[in-house]
Amino acid sequence: MTYSQRITQANSSDISYLEYQIGAAEDELKQAESQQIQYESELNQRRMLTAEAQSFRDTDIEEKLQHQLAEVKKRMEAIRTRLVQLQDDMEKLAD
Repeated sequence: MTYSQRITQANSSDISYLEYQIGAAEDELKQAESQQIQYESELNQRRMLTAEAQSFRDTDIEEKLQHQLAEVKKRMEAIRTRLVQLQDDMEKLAD
C-alpha cells in the first residue's frame, strides 16, 4: 500500500469516526433536551398545584427538580461545545 493510499484510508477512517461521534452527540443532546422539557414541566406543574395550597408546598422536591434542571443544562452546554469541536475537527480533515 502506498503512502497516499494509507493517508486516504486513515482520513476516511477518521471521518467515519467523527461522523459517528457527531451523531452520538446529537442523540445525546436530544435526550438531554427531552429531560429538560420533562423537568421544567414537572416543576411548573408542581408550582401551580402548590400555589393553591402553600402549606403543602414541598420545597425539597422543587429544589431537587431545579438542581436536576441545572445539571441537564450544564450537560447540554458541554454536549454543544463537544459538537462544535467535532465539527471543527471534521472541517480540518476535509481540508
